[in-house]
Amino acid sequence: MNILITNDDGISSDGIKALEKELGKEHNTYLIAPLKERSVTSMALTIFQSMRVERVNDNHYIADGFPADCVNIGLYAEIFPKIDFVISGINRGVNMGYDMHYSGTVGAAKHGALHGLPSLAVSSGRIDPPDGYQKEALLVSQFVRNYAKEIRSGEVWNMNFPPEISGHGGLDQLVFTKLGRRRYTEKYEKKNIIGGVSEFQLNGSLLGHDEEPGTDFEAYNLGKIPLTPLQLDLTQFTRLEDLKSRSNELLN
Repeated sequence: MNILITNDDGISSDGIKALEKELGKEHNTYLIAPLKERSVTSMALTIFQSMRVERVNDNHYIADGFPADCVNIGLYAEIFPKIDFVISGINRGVNMGYDMHYSGTVGAAKHGALHGLPSLAVSSGRIDPPDGYQKEALLVSQFVRNYAKEIRSGEVWNMNFPPEISGHGGLDQLVFTKLGRRRYTEKYEKKNIIGGVSEFQLNGSLLGHDEEPGTDFEAYNLGKIPLTPLQLDLTQFTRLEDLKSRSNELLN
């Protein structure tokens, strides 16, 4: 299988190196990643301006753009053979609940799905572990071997590894979950420049979440590996049917 690997932490991150090492044992891997960290960029694309791309070798490229740019170039710039599967990660930090709307890691996987490919986003709650995410990469490789065929074309699954996986630490701890409700508390630092001009800087958010059964947060906090199938169609169908049933009343 030809697998396109990217991330939002940048070309030098341990997570993407670990993924390539493990997946390369059984698959043809093609890596294209941002030159620098591009977290919280969702599905942003570079358009109407040039983007510098560096060829390291036939299977490795660096793009001075966003994670979704990397997927786009990998699919359409004729630098790689036809891609069968897209994997984004391993992200340094989790992407659960509403994080998936912001995440560059999930955004890259969603871009693969948008173009009809089965895609997987992978994140870890371990931050700069001494093994360089080898534990997670090995499990991802096993997952791809056993379950990749279950991910349909145009579908993206979101996987998050807790710092300590329960049980024996294997794929038997996978749990299918729904997205939880993430809560964000934002605080900006303000620096006055001149007159009415100021700089505002967001140095991160205080993160919380609602306690709900069946969510990725619940599974993660129990030491399980939450796995959430995501869809690109954001239509709220229940609400749509309600509004359509009352459209004569509402729109006249």
